Amino acid sequence: MKKIFYYLLLLVFLGGAIVSFWIYQRYLKVEIPKLLTFTVVVGDIQEVVKVRGEVVAQKDFNLEFPFVGIVERIFVQEGQMVSQNDPLVKLETTDFELEIRKLNSVIIQSQANLDKLITGPTQEDIRVFETKVENAKASLEDAQKNLIDKLQDAYTRADDAVRGKADQLFSSPGSANPKLNSVFVENQNSIEWERSLTESALKTLAGLLGGISIKDDLASTTIAVEKNLSQVKFFLDKIALIVNAVAPNYNVSQTTIDKWRTDISTARININNAISDLSTAKEKLKTAESSLALAKDELALKRSGTRTEDIKIVEAKISEIKNQIEIIEENIDKSTLYAPVNAKIINIGVERRELSRPGQTTITLATSNHKIQADISELEITKIHEKDGNSVVVRFDAVPARTFSGKVISVDAKEIIKEGDKYYRTNIYVDEHGIEIRSGMNADLVIFSSLRKNVLKIPELAISKKDEGEFVTVLEDGKQKEVKVETGISDGESVEIIKGLTLGQTITVSSD
Repeated sequence: MKKIFYYLLLLVFLGGAIVSFWIYQRYLKVEIPKLLTFTVVVGDIQEVVKVRGEVVAQKDFNLEFPFVGIVERIFVQEGQMVSQNDPLVKLETTDFELEIRKLNSVIIQSQANLDKLITGPTQEDIRVFETKVENAKASLEDAQKNLIDKLQDAYTRADDAVRGKADQLFSSPGSANPKLNSVFVENQNSIEWERSLTESALKTLAGLLGGISIKDDLASTTIAVEKNLSQVKFFLDKIALIVNAVAPNYNVSQTTIDKWRTDISTARININNAISDLSTAKEKLKTAESSLALAKDELALKRSGTRTEDIKIVEAKISEIKNQIEIIEENIDKSTLYAPVNAKIINIGVERRELSRPGQTTITLATSNHKIQADISELEITKIHEKDGNSVVVRFDAVPARTFSGKVISVDAKEIIKEGDKYYRTNIYVDEHGIEIRSGMNADLVIFSSLRKNVLKIPELAISKKDEGEFVTVLEDGKQKEVKVETGISDGESVEIIKGLTLGQTITVSSD
């Protein structure tokens, strides 16, 4: 009987042990995470943009400038064959170059002021900066007066262009019902309607500029003037079309027609010059405002004495001006359109001394090769460099076993909205390939961007992003430590480490 009791007791003990082991394994055991380790190495990183694209049937390339400017020179003619990188059209860059000189002067002065700030201000220094503020105020007032002069001059030119030159083609031109000369048989109603709108624009300009002073809101006034000048320009452009098309008959002689053409051409040139002068005056005002703000900041710093925060502020100002210079230099680079590929000039949409605007096709080229269009997010479009022409690897869905090469030739200036996000249409030229590619075919594109050589890099999966920044886990002496890092470019697998790590350190990542 005792043996049975011991057997039962043993079974109970074994059963309890088994249940306890199961509970431990199931609920209490802490799993030690498996770690992947990587070493911080030195190597090259090629930044890329991966995107889907589509072959389009249209083989023309429409090129345009990304900003407003006056056409200085046209290097080509319609029908001409051009080679890749041949210059096509150039905008004036004088204002940009002058602006860079001014900003460089501001940097030199600001750097000198920074040096003095570090050594501490004197009463003489303070008096110098007070004088600088007063001079900046005077320059701002001069710039404001100059802008007012250009606004009033724009109205004078607009009034002369319309009432002094274009109105000879009308009867009762300033009335509510102007009538175009009967020798013009095309678009009469349209032209007469535009004349009525232009009369309203001239009256609006007169009202805006009557008694204007530097105490008025010049920014909003300038915007309104530019809007009404656009109406005048549009009207004159339409008038030019019908005047250039009219032929002599028993009602009108060739001499009269020639006079009309000359007058309308002069009117258009005057309006374009007025718009250009107004744009220049606006930039001068912006520069004067920036200079005054900088002078006031510098004076405030001098009066408050030397502090680390003050020094950092001036350094930031200098950095900001340098960034402005880089932007202007980039605009200078973009002031000349170059042939993206070997092509034929189909159409030139501008004339010398004419105002070119974003969205206006400046020149159209045709090529026998294919073009791929891809929409790239605003988050990655800065990686695309039109001037250098990013190289592209193309893999068509229809030919998956083969890759093709190409390059970026242009990016449309106007954004595309998709589901609330902004994209920019990018045009890719495909090199000679020897096979038939059809419209509508889809392709995977790898667009190569910045290349960094001999930089520290680690796998991108090792980066942990938090509100405070980016972090990695470093293994030192058998212990893990979280370290904040500053990253650079990425190729989708590896990421550049700018700050926070050193060569040879071990990085850990959980494999879960």
